[in-house]
Amino acid sequence: MSEVSGKLRNTKGFTLLEVVLVLVFIGLVASLTTPFLMSTLERVKHQTETRKIKSALRFARSEAITRKTVFTFNGDIDSRQYWIAAKDKSRSLKMRTLANGYAMAHVTDDDKTVEKGNFAIKFFPRGNSNGGAIRVTTHPSGKTDTVYEITIDAITGTSKINQETR
Repeated sequence: MSEVSGKLRNTKGFTLLEVVLVLVFIGLVASLTTPFLMSTLERVKHQTETRKIKSALRFARSEAITRKTVFTFNGDIDSRQYWIAAKDKSRSLKMRTLANGYAMAHVTDDDKTVEKGNFAIKFFPRGNSNGGAIRVTTHPSGKTDTVYEITIDAITGTSKINQETR
């Protein structure tokens, strides 16, 4: 019997104190990194919604050039929806809705911000547009200090994403 207890004492392993200390350390690291990961996920979602709108704008411009007719990017700020339509109504694409927690506003050429109702950005067969900008924010605002703004150049019709930190 003394041989068995002697063998047990000489076996290698971890003490309960060592295991508890490692678990406490892992918990501490997890609690410190979780807020960083959550804010990163929110930022990525915000960028994704903005890029979807920019992609729709680019598609509307491309269709206007290809089909040689006016295409319009339409937005309904109140319902958070946007869609593309042809001037002759022969083609209207699926309506898309921003993800929950996000809102958009349209900024016109005279720096006036439209925060309610509908807006339209026209793309012409030569690639130009009536210009403006679309702001994508968190809704309700104040959740983050970052706003993404998609500016549409009136001369070239191209769009560009700018990040604003308030």
